[in-house]
Amino acid sequence: MDYTLKELEEMKQIILIAIPKEISARDFYLNAAKKFKTQESIQLFLSLAEQEKGHEASLRKILKDIEENIIKIKNSK
Repeated sequence: MDYTLKELEEMKQIILIAIPKEISARDFYLNAAKKFKTQESIQLFLSLAEQEKGHEASLRKILKDIEENIIKIKNSK
């Protein structure tokens, strides 16, 4: 699917907002893991932190793709 430059710029801005939220959520879960004593609770929070790390990585990949498409559109003008 082809997107317009405006649509790509909007998606980029959304992702730039989302990435710090993923980092913040990961930090929250890591800190929560430190406050619990049971291995089950610690593992739960560490698992959630890993998921947030994966979300961040996915968003960064999408951001890279979007930025490459923005460059292509700008260079084609």
